[in-house]
Amino acid sequence: MKDEIVVVGGGGQAKVIINAIKKNDKYEILGYTDLIDKGLVLGAGFLGTDQVLPDILKAHTNCKAVIGVGSVQISNKRQEIYKMLKEIGFELPVIISKDAIVNEEVSIGEGAVILEESIINVSSNIGKCVIVNTGAIIEHDCIVGDFAHVAVGAIISGGVQVGDNCIIGVGARVIQYKKIAKNCLIAAGSVVIKDALQEGTYFGVPATKFDLYNSLKPEVKVPG
Repeated sequence: MKDEIVVVGGGGQAKVIINAIKKNDKYEILGYTDLIDKGLVLGAGFLGTDQVLPDILKAHTNCKAVIGVGSVQISNKRQEIYKMLKEIGFELPVIISKDAIVNEEVSIGEGAVILEESIINVSSNIGKCVIVNTGAIIEHDCIVGDFAHVAVGAIISGGVQVGDNCIIGVGARVIQYKKIAKNCLIAAGSVVIKDALQEGTYFGVPATKFDLYNSLKPEVKVPG
């Protein structure tokens, strides 16, 4: 008999997670929670808002949970959901697509989601509730902090350290042995060639920290 699982969230990220869970055929999906009823999501039905979660665990004592909420900007939303689920008493298993590659001596924290065609190479350490999205590559000996999101097609070279709650954007690149501070957004398509040690947004090739104040200052033209 398969264990049961509930998906918190009913958007696009939840959809790809549901798809991965169904392919693995390890869990029976009870349904999903969200702010609104989005109808059937790949066959998973709406259970209600997150307020129904305590009653779900009471009725299904061995039910697990997975966070189906993605991140495109830095926020604490997924941390808040994790804290809520743990306080209720849910276990958050690691979800690894059968089409992902996870090589030897890789450590993966609870609640992490590793999606289709992604690769995590040897001796890397992936924190709790990390998303390694479709086609992302994390090379050998990397450390990816809790609640980080390595987005579609991003590549992290060997020995990189990514802080908690970072987003490595779609198609972004980080060259070997660089360090990225917590709460950093590496914008889509950017290339990190030196350490990013201050929290904030980095973009461009090479990636540089975005300075909102200076970007809003009027250009001063010198006569002559």
